[in-house]
Amino acid sequence: MAEEIEVYGDDDGIMLLGDSEDIQQALAELQISEEHTTDISKAAILKTAHRATKMFGKAQERSGRWVKLTKESAQKAREHGFLRNNATGNFMGVIGKGGKGGIKGNVQFERIAGGFNPAKVANVEMLMLTMALEQAMKEMTDYLKQIDAKVDQVLRQQKNAELAKFLSVAGLVAEAENELSHIGTLSDATWDQLGNSAQTVNEVQQYSLLQLKDIAEKIASSVNDTRTTKDTLVKARSGIGDWLAVAADCLRMRDRIDMLKVQRFIDADITPDLLSKHRFVIAENRRARYHSITDATAHLRQAIKEAVQGKDDTMRVILLPMDAPVVMREGNAIVDALARFDKALGEEYAVTHFSEKQWNDAMGEVGQALADGTGHLLQQAGDNLKEGTKQVGNLVNGAGDQIKKAFGNFPKLW
Repeated sequence: MAEEIEVYGDDDGIMLLGDSEDIQQALAELQISEEHTTDISKAAILKTAHRATKMFGKAQERSGRWVKLTKESAQKAREHGFLRNNATGNFMGVIGKGGKGGIKGNVQFERIAGGFNPAKVANVEMLMLTMALEQAMKEMTDYLKQIDAKVDQVLRQQKNAELAKFLSVAGLVAEAENELSHIGTLSDATWDQLGNSAQTVNEVQQYSLLQLKDIAEKIASSVNDTRTTKDTLVKARSGIGDWLAVAADCLRMRDRIDMLKVQRFIDADITPDLLSKHRFVIAENRRARYHSITDATAHLRQAIKEAVQGKDDTMRVILLPMDAPVVMREGNAIVDALARFDKALGEEYAVTHFSEKQWNDAMGEVGQALADGTGHLLQQAGDNLKEGTKQVGNLVNGAGDQIKKAFGNFPKLW
């Protein structure tokens, strides 16, 4: 590459500043597709010429690309020598010219060529924060469209005055964004109108987390009864979807408010050190919000696993042929919904589905066990009597023909 490329990075992403062709070469060496990056010239915070000049001066004429830091891109960064600066906790350096001609092992951190000054570093870090905010808001918007979320309906159904305030916050934030896009700055009067909007959003988010926690506890308490598990999961499925949508909209709303806050900070004449501190606080608070929600989804996944696990065993499928399969299907549907939500938050993992044993297969296993002269499944039936006594009685009274058909050619198992 002909010239040096400035490299910055934080917990959310990596930014490359320099000549466009050099950046393309660097991305190729990093094995990062350009289509997975964002052109910084499209950043909302730089739409105003005054703000762009204030942040970067002549540097705004240079090209720049930002890429979201995923597990894959983070690994590539480590492989190519992108280490954290001990002083800031972020990435900062140059690549290319004056070294090995490539990227690996050619990153400087303590003394960076090109005269990096505190103001420039603070502005670049704030730009990276806004890029992360924009990306997160886009992903939350896409998620809410994907599930056709009706957040306003969910909140209205609660008939809670505090929750209803969330809808008014959405209107105020939209008005502030409209003012910013047309005028370029946010007036003190408009900012004052927002008032305690962030606190209101936080309260709604906490309420949604409490609802998800309550659902998880109900699922966990159903672990010893298949029919109760089925009824609980059927009822929980829609509730989980509703409150995940509310949590997603709360995250998006806080990011929108943070974006307004960042632009207020940029427009104010504050020191680079204070600007960096504001960026740090905003980023830390965002991480805390995201972790509180991913903790809730992890708790839900564990509760579902414990409640569903074992519900596909042979005797349960036979004794409760109408319930056990529903448990499997509902459990799988919920873990899929949780995975989609977590993916929108940047948390990707392999989804483990619960197996659904078919009734015919279960009966075949019983027949084979009896033919082999083993008593294994008979013992299993005895072990299940405590859980199944009530259910079996109901089945005998309400579905006698089905039971006779199921066991007509086999010795009685109880």
